[in-house]
Amino acid sequence: MATLEENKTTLKNANAELYKNINGVRVKLTDSEYETEITRQATNMTNQQAKDTVVKDGGTHSDYKAIRRDGYINLLGDVYDQLDYIYHNGIDAWKVQIKTIKDKYPKP
Repeated sequence: MATLEENKTTLKNANAELYKNINGVRVKLTDSEYETEITRQATNMTNQQAKDTVVKDGGTHSDYKAIRRDGYINLLGDVYDQLDYIYHNGIDAWKVQIKTIKDKYPKP
């Protein structure tokens, strides 16, 4: 199973540029958008690989707690990110976000 950074490198090597469609026009992503999209895709790849490992092992895996914790923390962000999210979006939106993450990574 690859790490998040390994998956980012793989994606960057396979996709030197990424594009979006705006009103039928193909537009290259800005550097910031590119990094955000690569991180999003790499996170999804890493999470899927972790799930596949658990499923392959019949639902039990010695590293499940670490897999869950790492994926959970990657999506959740640090306390500063969470406070910033609450400031900009409100506590109710934060609760929805937290529930989504907790549902994605249930406790064993």
